[in-house]
Amino acid sequence: MHRQSTLKQRMILCLAAFFVALAAQIVLSFYQSGTVLRELDDQMGNFNAISRFQNGVERSLTALDEYRWEYGDTDAFLTELDSAFSTMNAWLWRIDGSLDTVSEEQYLLYSAVCTTYKSYAALIDEVKADVAAGADAQAAQLYYSKVSPCGGYLRQYAQQLLNTAISDAQGTYMTVSELSSRVKWAQTVVVGLCLALGLVMAWSLMRLLTPVQEMIGASQAVVRGELDTPDIPVPRQDEMGRLIDAFNRMKHSMAQQVNTLREKNEMEQALHQQKTQALELQNRMERSRLQQLRSQIDPHFLFNTLNVILQTAGQETAYRTQALITALSHLLRYSLMSNDEQVPLSREVRIVDEYYSIYHVRFGERVQMEWRISDSIDLTETLVPSFILQPIVENAFKHGIAPKEEGGRVRIRVNPLRDKGLLYISVCDNGVGIAPEQLHELQTALESPDERWEHIGVYNVAARLRLLDPRCALKVRSHPGRGTAVSLYLPLVEPTEEEDLDDDSLVDRG
Repeated sequence: MHRQSTLKQRMILCLAAFFVALAAQIVLSFYQSGTVLRELDDQMGNFNAISRFQNGVERSLTALDEYRWEYGDTDAFLTELDSAFSTMNAWLWRIDGSLDTVSEEQYLLYSAVCTTYKSYAALIDEVKADVAAGADAQAAQLYYSKVSPCGGYLRQYAQQLLNTAISDAQGTYMTVSELSSRVKWAQTVVVGLCLALGLVMAWSLMRLLTPVQEMIGASQAVVRGELDTPDIPVPRQDEMGRLIDAFNRMKHSMAQQVNTLREKNEMEQALHQQKTQALELQNRMERSRLQQLRSQIDPHFLFNTLNVILQTAGQETAYRTQALITALSHLLRYSLMSNDEQVPLSREVRIVDEYYSIYHVRFGERVQMEWRISDSIDLTETLVPSFILQPIVENAFKHGIAPKEEGGRVRIRVNPLRDKGLLYISVCDNGVGIAPEQLHELQTALESPDERWEHIGVYNVAARLRLLDPRCALKVRSHPGRGTAVSLYLPLVEPTEEEDLDDDSLVDRG
């Protein structure tokens, strides 16, 4: 009687522990699906939102590129723009741009996308208004001068945001994968505990049965695929004991074969996944080359057209017009270069001179420009980012000198700060200056990427400097009625002394 009571207590204790372990298994399963998998779903949703927004940007730029300004289908053009902006507006707010959930770089790029998008939307509204009013020439000028560069920046920031989100997601995936592994390990422990408890109960019951019944139960477990169950205990060393021992060995052999097949299958799946990723990467590279080839068609057509006009001006002896068209061609070709490309400082100086020659034809002697370049710097060997100086000079003429009735002068200084490893460039004008409130707003916008203001060229220069080097900066000082000074601090990239010695060794000294 006492022995039966003890067995009953053991069975009740085992059942209670089993249900507790089962409850723990259910809680772990809900945690895995609710926390671990949700993190991955959020990442995929963010990728989808950025991709959809990027698609809207590409649609709007394609519509602008393909539209024929003088005889195009206005209704279809406006409809396509509205559809593209509906897509961008629908997906922009779904992009995760919270600093609490994304990296600082992704937050900065998201802020840059939002800021550039607002400017781009405002410019598109102006284009649509001009097209609707029949001012196609004005709309075309606005597109080539402002909308197209702004759209290019928006496309670049959106692509960088997608690349950064993917890069950040890799780290998140590793963290989530590690957490998932821990959850699986805990589940394994719980499952093992459940199995152990089940085996204890089975062992308690099997002690009351015959060895044949033990063999039947173990055989049914093998049929179900449960190869990790504990071995059947061998109660005696007779024929039945040897049969049970042979059965246990057979089960271990089957489990080892199953594990070998499982590992081989996992290796084949991993290899197939790597091959699939390689093919996908190759396809993306091919699509990128095709897109790059297509993007060269319209600029080449424009340059060919300018060349025809240039030759016509020469035949008509309109040498002044011919010079202006040449300067414009140089500016357009230079503006199509990648902003990440390093060019000699002499090219930046030449482009600013080309721009000034065009501006000088319009305003005559009302505008003057003066260079003050240090004799210790080699313009042809010193490298700077492309298109870094022209927007600042343009801003000085447009907002500083042009509103002043008697005109004014822009002075550009270039000096190396070799002790700091920086190149100092100053653009000063004696124009109308900036009001203190507007100057404060401008300086705040230059320091905060999420702010928006009208001087998008200067803002983009400041944004590029922040990404280029932490030491780089763009500073603005101004006094109403006295003028404005913009200071640029760039990395000083020039030949080292070793390189100069190597160059001298090539000179024929005989």
